[in-house]
Amino acid sequence: MHKANGEPEERPKLFRNADVLRLTIFGWYFATTLVGGIVGGIALDRWLGSEPGFLIGGLVLGPLVGFYGMFKMLMPLYRRQQDQNRHGGSPR
Repeated sequence: MHKANGEPEERPKLFRNADVLRLTIFGWYFATTLVGGIVGGIALDRWLGSEPGFLIGGLVLGPLVGFYGMFKMLMPLYRRQQDQNRHGGSPR
């Protein structure tokens, strides 16, 4: 409820700025691995004349690398949340 003359109630901060930055970087990282796999596959196919072998490999390898990177980037956030829940702390 709003208190007209009192201090506004402080809402809990769900994400820290560093966490938001990490998630933004993850998005760019995943997009780069996906596009890099496709472009790299096309370039290798043109250079070696082996169409569409490397393109298919790039389509498989790009997302795999992206998901592995996602796992490595998101695990510290998950662990920190588990530690806070275990010790009764609130996220800052």
